[in-house]
Amino acid sequence: SIKKFPLEAYGAAAREELVQAALDEITKNYREASLSNVARSYGVSLAYVSECVRTQTGRTYKELLQKHRMELRRLLRRSDWNIQQIITYVGYENTSYFYRLFHERYGQSPREYRQSRAARTRTPA
Repeated sequence: SIKKFPLEAYGAAAREELVQAALDEITKNYREASLSNVARSYGVSLAYVSECVRTQTGRTYKELLQKHRMELRRLLRRSDWNIQQIITYVGYENTSYFYRLFHERYGQSPREYRQSRAARTRTPA
């Protein structure tokens, strides 16, 4: 159901709903998450929803999406998928970009991260 509101009709509650819809898009559709989808379904501009997200969360939509995708690193711990499969699964097409983002966030490569986690779980109790 498409909700159409004139921009000036957006009060605080409606803005919160809009931001929540944007955050839901990240968690439920993180592979292809698009703020344009949210803007379109609420009948507002991309710039408007983008500004609402930034104002309410202190981060840009892209930053929030990257953070969520990077937190899926748990797949590196619990999965027998290879790293390329995981990168594709979380929605990155550019492998080297994913590696760079991962390294910036965690200070190690996905492979190093996986090996360090595996070593920890193998340690006898």
